[in-house]
Amino acid sequence: MPSPTPKPSFLRSAALYLTEPHPYGRRPVTMASATIPWANYPKRIARTGVLVLPTLAFVLGWPLAGAWFYNGKM
Repeated sequence: MPSPTPKPSFLRSAALYLTEPHPYGRRPVTMASATIPWANYPKRIARTGVLVLPTLAFVLGWPLAGAWFYNGKM
């Protein structure tokens, strides 16, 4: 018998939507571990450093540059 309101159907579909379709579990002991891509890390660090280090120098260095430029004449 259908319900007079669509609320139970909505709640059931919301509950099914929020549940994970598969349980989270550990890999079996017989399965090999994932390899670590060591070659990618130096490239990533270099790419990040190209942007971060000049930005860091600017953010931390502008007070020193201003003090040198004005030479205490303000």
